[in-house]
Amino acid sequence: MGLFTNDKKPCPVCGNGTPKLLATKIANETPICSKCNKLISMQEDQVKKLSVEELKEHFAMREENAKYLENIFRPTKEIEVGNTKLMIDEVNKVFTIPLYICGDVDNPPVFKFEELIGYELLAETQVAERFYKGDVSPQYMQLVFRTLTHMFDVNTINLEGPCSCSLILYLTNPCWSKVTSSAGTAGHKSNIKYLVGQHLEGLQTVTAVLLEMMGFSAIDGSPRRNADSTDEELMKFKELLDGGVITQEEFDEKERELLET
Repeated sequence: MGLFTNDKKPCPVCGNGTPKLLATKIANETPICSKCNKLISMQEDQVKKLSVEELKEHFAMREENAKYLENIFRPTKEIEVGNTKLMIDEVNKVFTIPLYICGDVDNPPVFKFEELIGYELLAETQVAERFYKGDVSPQYMQLVFRTLTHMFDVNTINLEGPCSCSLILYLTNPCWSKVTSSAGTAGHKSNIKYLVGQHLEGLQTVTAVLLEMMGFSAIDGSPRRNADSTDEELMKFKELLDGGVITQEEFDEKERELLET
């Protein structure tokens, strides 16, 4: 008997000893071993409800998932999202995003396009962009694709250090209703708001592809602006220029982009 293993309570799947402390438990408070636990790719609240047979079926499904990745899945697009990649097989209309929360990163769950029903892009806890199937168009939060000067409540975000961004995917998959991935960090001291705005704009490459996968057609994947909002944005960038946060070249580039949209 190992120091941290309870051989008197063997795993119902493989027969190995289960952890004495913090063991993952399925239905009827039945513990499973650490090896079997690592094979699971399912939300925690669902794991607790699994019978032994259902867990075995899940493992069989995970084996099929691995075979699919090896023999059929061929990504036609790979887009960086934080420290991982959104990998898309446009031919078979499936995608995957390797995340530790989803289990073995070498065998990430494969999702169908039709299972993707929405997404949210967050900067800290603030929603920057969101879209759900059935929406007329994506929702872009106020000022988020500008300098974020008035975007955040200073009491809810640390403006003295990097701002963490994250991407939430909403799904109708049997094992996952949503998955959350880090989407990188941005910002440093005095120019944090501007840099976070730039970072979020870069992430529009990811959200534009997600929109395509959900069947939403947009001319160029970017939000439409009216004349008033364009003038407001130009004023914000002019303030940054006058304050020495951005260069004249950067201002001219932003001005050209705004006038073209």
